[in-house]
Amino acid sequence: MADELALRIGGRAVPATGGAVYDAVSPATGERIAAIARAAEPDVDAAVAAAGRAFEAHRQESAFTRADWCHRIAAVVEERAPEMARLLALEHGKPVGQAEGEIRLAAEGFRLAAEEGKRLGGETVPVRDGAKLVLTTRKPRGVWAVMTPFNFPVNIPVEYLSPLLACGNAVVWRPAPSMAAVAGALYDCIEAADVPPGLVNLVTGPDLGPAQRLVSHPAVNGVGFTGSSKAGAEIARLAAGKAQVMELGGNGPIVVLPDADLDRAAPAIASAAFANAGQSCSAAGRIIAAEPIAAELEDRLVEEARREVVGSPFDAATTMGPVHTRGVADTMARHIADGRARGGRTAFGGAPLPGRPTDLYWNPTVLVGLDEDAAVMSEETFGPLAPVLRVADDTETIIAAANRGRYGLSSAVFGRDLDRTLAVAGRLRAGQVTVNDTSNYWELHLPFGGAPGTDSGHGRLGGRHMAEAVTEIQSISIDLTPPWR
Repeated sequence: MADELALRIGGRAVPATGGAVYDAVSPATGERIAAIARAAEPDVDAAVAAAGRAFEAHRQESAFTRADWCHRIAAVVEERAPEMARLLALEHGKPVGQAEGEIRLAAEGFRLAAEEGKRLGGETVPVRDGAKLVLTTRKPRGVWAVMTPFNFPVNIPVEYLSPLLACGNAVVWRPAPSMAAVAGALYDCIEAADVPPGLVNLVTGPDLGPAQRLVSHPAVNGVGFTGSSKAGAEIARLAAGKAQVMELGGNGPIVVLPDADLDRAAPAIASAAFANAGQSCSAAGRIIAAEPIAAELEDRLVEEARREVVGSPFDAATTMGPVHTRGVADTMARHIADGRARGGRTAFGGAPLPGRPTDLYWNPTVLVGLDEDAAVMSEETFGPLAPVLRVADDTETIIAAANRGRYGLSSAVFGRDLDRTLAVAGRLRAGQVTVNDTSNYWELHLPFGGAPGTDSGHGRLGGRHMAEAVTEIQSISIDLTPPWR
């Protein structure tokens, strides 16, 4: 593994101001992976300046040239996928097979963005003045600050980086501090693809001051952030007046109606709760089960939890590795303790597994007997927890329970009666709803983001929606009046 990771500014590897570093440590083994450059505010200023110079130098490149960059990056990512997957598994904790799948999907993200950039066009607009031709074009916004989380440390950055590059912008990227080594590996793929230096810059570090400086920098035109709602609210405030795409927290309701096919529902819900050790903003944050079917659903979720194999990310039999951070483990413990204090019980799991290299290996947990005031019913756990709330078989009661709280990102509904199922789905306060499938269902080109008025953010990642977000419309009015008139 890399022994030291420098900042990448203007196409050069440079140390942080004063040579400051911090350690990347594996949640899977507890070992030190690398020393990571710890950026300070002057480093942020240098990166933004480099991005600005690169943007001005390359803003007139054609969409086809930018698409070529993205296709070359995709090829390099695919070539390096096995090596990157091992680093991702070590630094994150997810099983190596899942890590490689994430990286290969990221390559597809660059290809999709390349083609979206080539299709991004304008229009002619009818006007009253017959001597005028009015048309619109889409222009890149300029320099973007991008801040990404730890849970999908390759795919989520690619959701930002690929459309930004394909549409002509420049980027200063600050990855999750705990996933900087993998971020460096992805940056190396971009560099190896001969993307002009300075269009992507990498600044790393855990300190709040440089992050605040980045999103509020006067030379930054747009900010993209995926992360917690609390951090997102502060970033949105600091970035006032700039273009913003904010994909924030979730505590998605999974509604199970009494006629649901449990052979289908239980595995899908368990996948939503336990995939990636529950570290997904579209996870099964709370399961709203209609009373007639609740007991059987709880039993089936326990069966699904027993099938999970928690172990080393490098063991082929492992389906779930450790949680990534101490913060996730602490939230798991707090939500379980709170649920028990309110009369709930753990039907399965409920504690870290002993005898592991670190204490971040948690059993998948099924928490039942909850009331609606349990903390897990209103807060994002972000860990492998399936909490079940039983409610009366009444449509209005079910919808009220599902829409309780401040989040509105992702949700799911299970039921055989399509009329009722779709009626419930249509009334959920969520940016996306899946029917009879996991709430984690996602593809790179689909629009993804929070419902208005919730704490789940604003804007949409994915496909043309993101391509439009990172560009702006320019109207051009041409006077066609002949000069001799």
